[in-house]
Formats: sequence, C-alpha cells, structure tokens
Amino acid sequence: MEAYVDIVLGVSMAPETVRLVVIEGHNADGVTVEQDEFDVGAAGGDPVAVGAVDEVLAAIGGTREGALAGGHQLVSTGVTWTDPAGAGLLRDAMARRGMGSVMLVSPLLAAAALAQTVGSALDYEYIAMLFVEPETATLAVVDVTDGSIVDLHRQQLANPRQGPLAAELATMVAGLNTRGTRADGVFLVGCGTDIVAVKPALEAATPLEVTAPEEPEMALARGAALASANAPLFASSTAALAYALDPGTGEVSPRALGPTHLDVWGNADADALAYSAVADEDDVNPRGRRPMFLAGSALAGIAAVVAGVVLFSLASDRPGSNAPQNPRVSVATPAKQVPAQAPSAPPEAQPPAPASPPPTAVAAPQPAPPAAEQPAPQTPVKPPPAAPVYRAPSRPAPQYTP
Repeated sequence: MEAYVDIVLGVSMAPETVRLVVIEGHNADGVTVEQDEFDVGAAGGDPVAVGAVDEVLAAIGGTREGALAGGHQLVSTGVTWTDPAGAGLLRDAMARRGMGSVMLVSPLLAAAALAQTVGSALDYEYIAMLFVEPETATLAVVDVTDGSIVDLHRQQLANPRQGPLAAELATMVAGLNTRGTRADGVFLVGCGTDIVAVKPALEAATPLEVTAPEEPEMALARGAALASANAPLFASSTAALAYALDPGTGEVSPRALGPTHLDVWGNADADALAYSAVADEDDVNPRGRRPMFLAGSALAGIAAVVAGVVLFSLASDRPGSNAPQNPRVSVATPAKQVPAQAPSAPPEAQPPAPASPPPTAVAAPQPAPPAAEQPAPQTPVKPPPAAPVYRAPSRPAPQYTP
C-alpha cells in the first residue's frame, strides 16, 4: 500500500491576483511542491466579486484532487485576503460547500507565522517583523518559541508611494534600539509594496540583521500555509489582529497580547478581528476573575476544615474524660446490680473492697459535669454517702410490704 505524503496549501488573495503555494510536510516545513498565481476578474471593478471567490474555491478543489492523484494528502489549507469584505464572502462560500478544513488567516498573522519560521531557522529567540502595506506599516516583535506577538506598533505612512517611505520605515526600525527590544533581527514583509527598494535604508538604520523573503510576492501565501499547518501551536493576540481592520496607530501593551489559538474559518465570526476565539476584552475579564473565585472558595473550604478541627478538639476536651471511661462504663455495668444486692446485706456490701470500686466508677462521671478535675480525687472518700443515694430505688420495698 502506497503511503501518501502530507502537503499544505497556502493561498494569498489580493484585489486582482491570487497566489497559491503547495509545501511538503505536515507542518509545512518541507520543500515547495508547486506554486502558481493567476488574475481574477472583478465585475464592475469590485475586488470582492463572487466570481473571484468561485475561482479561488475552484483552485482549492483542484489542488486537492491533484494532490490525491500525485500521491499526496492535503492536510490543511490557509487562506489570507487583504480585503475583510472579501474574506466574509469567502467564508460564506466555504460554509455552503462544507469546506470546514480551510482556515482563514489575517495578513498580519500570515506574516507573523512566516517570521516565526525564519527566526527559528536563524536560531533567534525573538524576531522583529516589519509588515509594510500600501498605507500603513506595522512593527511587531514575535516570540519564536510559540509565534505570539509580544510587542506591536503601527504607523500611518505619510508618503506611501514616494521616496520618503524608506526614511519613515528606517525611523520605525531605529526605534527598536530606543525601546530596548529583545529582537535578534528584523524580518521585512510587504503586501502590495516594493520592499526590495527599502531594505538598504533599514540595514543602515539598525545594527540588527535585516532579512526578507526570497520571493516577496509569495510571502503571505507561505505564511498562510504555515499558520494553518501549525494552528495548535501558532498563537497571537486578538488586540494585535485588530490592527488589520483598525486604521488607528499607537502602541499596544504587551499584557493585552496574550496568546490565543487561531479559529477555524467555519467557526469564525463575521466580525472576528483576527479570526481569533476571543471576540473582545469582555470575554477576557471574566477569565481573570475566575482564579479569585476559586481562591475564595478554597479559603472558605480551609476555614470550614479548621473550624471543624477546633470544634472537634473542644468536644474532645469535655467528653474526653468520658471517652476513656467508656470502657469503664462497660465494666461499671455490674454496679447496676448493686441495688439488687442492697436489700440482702447492705452492711456487708460496703466493707468489701470490690464493692467500693463500682461506686467510684459511677462517681467518676459526677465530677465531669462540674468541669473541675481537682475534686475528683476527693470523691473516692465520699462514696459511702453516695450509696444511700443509689439506694433510693429501694423505695419499692415499702410497696412490697402492703
């Protein structure tokens, strides 16, 4: 029986061009099997026309069939689309066709997944990624261990199509030194921009090594394939993904960049920022309070146990004298027969020594209620008068006379 070779498909969708890359390996860590690109027609100039979605789905289906025919097994598919509206159309179309194994990845996360792979190959601990789009540039620091974004800054480009673009990007990269980042190098990724022309300016602005993809136009397709293949391990933050839709600028606190797994396209919401499992900060706050609730319940349980121990110790102090006397009570049970022997010979029952211990055993529980242990030794002296007290049951004797 012939064994199939695992392959991963990555798709990058631009307004007018679709690029596909097939990478060998279950984790997309092998050689490139095939890559292709084709133009998509947009009716009326609409970049999110239904025809473009149909062409992409047809390309994905054809790749699956070709993989089986060539002895390969398509294990995962990642798709990234620069237009969020087009991503929504693609999601609906895949849901109708039952293509649940396809993962939709934002361009920023596709670039971060590729940066993580490059950093791992270069033996980096952290790698800075500069993601350049036509109107914005995002500088992020990626943890190579798990792919999470630990620092992020986005800036609106003043002159995106002019010479000052290189100067703006160089200023952003130079800021890595002032902020004291832990990055070991810089990875440059572009989307709709020429990054080859700006690389020399970046190399002059930072002492860190600056690298770029060998094929810049296929970078996002490769990143989408990597993100889909490593979905259980690759993680990023919802706050970072929000920058893919939010044109605002500014820095993000690393505390808000907690790692979360990417969501499969079939389960993603239409308004999901990064197609992440967390929709907004409201879902994060309750999770932060749960440990406090659990800690409070644990303390309450400990307090209950301590209270039970204290009550048990107090109870053992009072009946403690009775507890060791329980065996004596069993031995003292013959003392109940003393009243029966009293009518026969009361004076003879008192002199014998064996008769005196039973009343002492009975008298022992009497000092326990006063809670004074000192009178206990004095009680053995008073057992003779105590005998008449127990002779009170002898009153039935007059009843027998009549």
